[in-house]
Amino acid sequence: MLDQLLRSASGEVRIKVTGASLERFLNLCMRHNIRPRALHRQDWDCLECTLSLADLRRLRPKMGRTGCRVHILRKSGLPFILRQLRRRAVFTLGFFALAWVLWLLQTHLWILELSTPPEISSAELSRALEAEGVKIGMRLSDFDDRAVQRSLMLKMDSISYVTFNRIGNHMIVQAHAKEDHDPPRDDGGITSVVARRPGQIVRVTPLSGWAVVKAGDIVDTGEKLIDALVPPSRDVEGLGPHLTWSDGEVIARTWYETTYVRPLTTLTKRYTGKTTTQYALIWGKHRINLYLGSGIYGTGCDKIVDITRWTVRSGLTLPFGLVRQTYRWYEPVPREQDAEQLRTEIEARAAERLAGTIDGELTSYTSSADTSGSGALEVHFRAEALEDIGEVVEDPQVLPPPEPVPSGAS
Repeated sequence: MLDQLLRSASGEVRIKVTGASLERFLNLCMRHNIRPRALHRQDWDCLECTLSLADLRRLRPKMGRTGCRVHILRKSGLPFILRQLRRRAVFTLGFFALAWVLWLLQTHLWILELSTPPEISSAELSRALEAEGVKIGMRLSDFDDRAVQRSLMLKMDSISYVTFNRIGNHMIVQAHAKEDHDPPRDDGGITSVVARRPGQIVRVTPLSGWAVVKAGDIVDTGEKLIDALVPPSRDVEGLGPHLTWSDGEVIARTWYETTYVRPLTTLTKRYTGKTTTQYALIWGKHRINLYLGSGIYGTGCDKIVDITRWTVRSGLTLPFGLVRQTYRWYEPVPREQDAEQLRTEIEARAAERLAGTIDGELTSYTSSADTSGSGALEVHFRAEALEDIGEVVEDPQVLPPPEPVPSGAS
């Protein structure tokens, strides 16, 4: 195997020797240490053999002594390949350039996409990634996802965790925001339950502490509902007043009232049919506009942006893309809204928004509308709900001093 590779590297030729003195040719080869291989005698005056390129060069000046003629049938090996490539310089350079481009596409990052919730700034995440070396053109072999993940979580307090999904030279960074959790409850602390908002008590279910309100009571914001001070027990002898953490469910009937103001006359878009299309090329963070002037037209048009990227195969995307900006021109046209329909829409939206904010259920709601002198509609929204209005807070109170024992008492 190694001998074959060496012969291919040095070059070989398959020759045909013709003449009446083939024995002289063979004797000449033996005297000058020229080693023909794969000899095949086709006739008394014709044979074929394989010589190395170096042996052929030594044989040529001596062939006149043999009275034979040599015809080259086939050439093979690296020297002949290089000679052909040298004659086709443009093709050769193009081949190596294509190989280099494919190597760059497969081993470097060319498309970086960020997916973030509203709580996390994409610009801040982009700067943090660039500080860690995660940017367009990065060698994929240098990327350590766990190290980058730990660093981002330390630098950005708003990030809970980060995932990196890589498909070839395309990476998608998904950042997840931290969720606000209530701090763990200290069962050894002193807490009471107070009202978050005014309401009429419907049901009190204390898990710990002493309920100081009952069904039917009307309470105000901040009023104590379940006290941390538990009075002496009549059922357990020797159990005097004590402080504890308080918790429980306090269901109350609550009321809400809000006023919304909306204009009855709004502006809608009437498209004129005029469109303008602009193109640009993007390469990483760089952009080349294929149009003159600015791509900002201001008001009076809608801007639609489409980005087209080309994929060589699955997971191998070209680093550049074509941006197409389409502007659709319109004229603002006033439109009168029906007052009853607008009131119904506002009522439904207000009820949906309120139901998502309360800790309970919305039992009923209603609304009324009035038209102001400026042509606006004032919608007065009223709602009733059953919700848990209890809120656990720290209680600084201390135990009252023990009552003095009367003199002479046993």
